[in-house]
Amino acid sequence: MTLDLRSAYRTMTLARRLDEEMWRLARAGRAHFAVPCSGHEAIGAGYAAALRRGHDFVAPHYRDLAAMLGLGLEPAEVMLHFFAKGADPCSAGRQPYAHWGSRSRRIISLQGPQPNQVTHGVGVAWGSRLLGEDSVTWISFGDGGAQKGEVHEAMNFAAIHRLPCVFCVESNGYTQSVPSRLETAPAPIYSRGAGYGIPSSQVDGMDVEEVHRAAAEAVERARSGNGPSLIEAICYRYLANTSNDDDMRYRSREEVEEWRRRDPLQQTRERVGTEAADQLDEEARAMAREAAAWAESQPDGDPLTVFDHVYSPQPSLER
Repeated sequence: MTLDLRSAYRTMTLARRLDEEMWRLARAGRAHFAVPCSGHEAIGAGYAAALRRGHDFVAPHYRDLAAMLGLGLEPAEVMLHFFAKGADPCSAGRQPYAHWGSRSRRIISLQGPQPNQVTHGVGVAWGSRLLGEDSVTWISFGDGGAQKGEVHEAMNFAAIHRLPCVFCVESNGYTQSVPSRLETAPAPIYSRGAGYGIPSSQVDGMDVEEVHRAAAEAVERARSGNGPSLIEAICYRYLANTSNDDDMRYRSREEVEEWRRRDPLQQTRERVGTEAADQLDEEARAMAREAAAWAESQPDGDPLTVFDHVYSPQPSLER
């Protein structure tokens, strides 16, 4: 499967411009909560291009905005989710930003505690096996989440039953404010796959073509009935953990600038060509601004629907 670099760059730059717009709005007090994806764009764009849109499932990481766009989420829908509007397609305004979800696009609902989506994704992959579908489930999580016991249980279960899924660790060097050296043993995370007998690899998560190659190979392996794989994608987040975080307290500006020299957008720009990339950048900026302005003007959810979408029916509220 060959990656369309122009399409991948369009997805990546749109994610970056939406990210910048949301960060600005959050800092201006016009929105509650931002979760930046800057630095992770190549991972999301790379793996989304390796999946069958609307057929395969995704249990995403909260920094997977590029993947959500690659799977069909529109900029206006992203902004409705960001502003928690009533028309928010991910959670109808009931969850904070970056808690993705879309039944039609087969995006499994993301929850706050990390990384619950790992076990949920394995369950969906098992469901695909039971139903006789050839769908694959992509499961993304961070290097901090990789330390949780449920991740090991999920990989063990998937390996035993040779489930059609791919585990992807997006290793950006930090678990919120805690550096990876204080979170995990010196051995690289991808090496853990050997303990479950599943193919494992480490890729440059700032290089969209390298991510896509590894993703396409792992997805094809899963679809062919040969079981799960583990990919560790090395990347870096350029902004704070969230808009509630002050990253200047735990990492130097020199470190951030050093990683900015490996910016995944810049690497891809050089391959796409400056003129084409400039045009895509300008289109993405305009789309981000327009989507934000439109979504901010949309109505909030009706408070009288607060009991909708819960496990059991509740008494009707009088208007």
